[in-house]
Amino acid sequence: MKRDTVTATPADAATIERLETALGAGHSAAPAAGLTAAELTPVGVGAMADTFKVRLQWDHPGAGPACLILKQPAVDGTAATTAASLGAYEREARFYSELAPRTQVRAPRLYGVIDRAGAGAPDTVLLEDLTARHRPGDQLREMPIEELDRARHQLALLQAPFWENSATAELPWLHRRLGVPIPGILERMERSWHSVTDTIAADLPADERKCIDRFVGSAADWAQLNPGPQTLVHHDLRADNLLFGEGEIVLIDWQTIGWGSAMFDFAYLIGTSLEVGTRRRHEAELLRRHVAELQELGVDWTESEAQDIYRWAACAVLMMLVPPISSVKSNPRMVTMFRRMLSLGARQALDAGSLDLLDSRL
Repeated sequence: MKRDTVTATPADAATIERLETALGAGHSAAPAAGLTAAELTPVGVGAMADTFKVRLQWDHPGAGPACLILKQPAVDGTAATTAASLGAYEREARFYSELAPRTQVRAPRLYGVIDRAGAGAPDTVLLEDLTARHRPGDQLREMPIEELDRARHQLALLQAPFWENSATAELPWLHRRLGVPIPGILERMERSWHSVTDTIAADLPADERKCIDRFVGSAADWAQLNPGPQTLVHHDLRADNLLFGEGEIVLIDWQTIGWGSAMFDFAYLIGTSLEVGTRRRHEAELLRRHVAELQELGVDWTESEAQDIYRWAACAVLMMLVPPISSVKSNPRMVTMFRRMLSLGARQALDAGSLDLLDSRL
């Protein structure tokens, strides 16, 4: 998430009323507290949502939070339609209210939710403001190994409480990208990939383009394999969705929280965070540490099992990045980010022999 310095905009009466109601219902404001004013300042550019820092004035000092983060459906119509069709807005709200309290993973505190569209389900979240004490990650730069390992630790904290938990697996609102048929995925993958033939794809080395070409044709089969133990999957665990503070890392952007293979997030995190040479030097040790921490948290799993599933999961970057190329917000940073991550993801899949493994299992 990239911070912008822009002018704050006063909230209108309807927005103030919605904020007051949501904060009261979320027990984040004192009973009968009155919100008298609010100012909204954009703080980032997301692919499917718009995020604002909101300064609040109450009728009594301390009656509610002085500042919060509001995340709502994107004004960009194409991006919002894509996110809504995937259930992304409701899913994020439900994660914060229903699942986050059951894990020790560090995520922003939830202050309240709003049904902005009036569709009978929350689509806007009001969150703890961490901007003063935390910096956003930068997807265009390599993440230091020490920070990556702390992010990986947060992943272990997310996964362990829900490991092979059948009740969680049955939650209907969780994102289903793995282990199920994905209607129209081949057509969507091909359309998105072909749409960047003369732009993003043109700058990739020939073997990386060939790898992505090959994966696009096999993506549906790859997703349905979904091997290994199942648990919660963030589905977009990367630098732009992390906040870095003194002694802690905070995981944000839970619109794609779902259910699937335990190695998906691990592979996606290291594949999008490290340059190729750094990843090759450290991925085996990072995997060993991850399994060891899961074992300490009560998970019954072995390093050899994780290594086998990692070969499959090394295509996670391609699975996440190819479909949205043609539908997300388009700006220079987004184009550069997609180009970099697709290159890293293709090289990760090539190094792991993921597509050869896929061929052998079909």
